[in-house]
Amino acid sequence: MEIENPPADPNEWSDEQWLEWLVATDVADEIDQTPSVLKRAANTKSGQVLGQAMLGMANAIYGAKETQVQIVVENKAKKPDEEPFVVNLDFENPKSSSVSFKPEN
Repeated sequence: MEIENPPADPNEWSDEQWLEWLVATDVADEIDQTPSVLKRAANTKSGQVLGQAMLGMANAIYGAKETQVQIVVENKAKKPDEEPFVVNLDFENPKSSSVSFKPEN
């Protein structure tokens, strides 16, 4: 089934022509879904063993890839929103307002 290529100027085709072309290309993609020799070989046990052997040879020749080391550090600092003091405001009598500091642990 031969599918016509779209024109260089997209305005030459109507919306219906574009929709027909899209449907035709979708059907063509579904027909061409036969597994290739490489895919069939990679899915066999011997193909998987051969692939792992090739990766092992590459590691032996070129060296193993460097892995990223992830370091996890536990932060025991206070939460940023936690203030080291408490403010008590008395709006009726401002002289009674106070600030008290929390003890450090």
